[in-house]
Amino acid sequence: MNRMTCVLFLGVMASGTTQFATAAASGGIIHFTGAIVDGGCQFNAEQNRVISHCERDGRQIRQVHTVNVHTPSSFALPLSLGKVTTQHINNDPRLAVMTVNYN
Repeated sequence: MNRMTCVLFLGVMASGTTQFATAAASGGIIHFTGAIVDGGCQFNAEQNRVISHCERDGRQIRQVHTVNVHTPSSFALPLSLGKVTTQHINNDPRLAVMTVNYN
């Protein structure tokens, strides 16, 4: 399960990096002030289910979503935190990439 969490984390980080890398700028300075105060959700995969654990405002929210191995799907995270999408690799139902986008 730790490997899947790592893959999901790297996928989220790579998607954000790619998004910023494609933006063209001729120059400038960006100042960031503040802190990231909420962490991301944790995910566990068990057979054909994805279980998300999210914490917001001190509340633990658990969501179970059944994944159909033949049809890639998407579903919303609890509290409108984001969206999870699944895509097969080379049309192989045994291999898939799950992408988590946070709002």
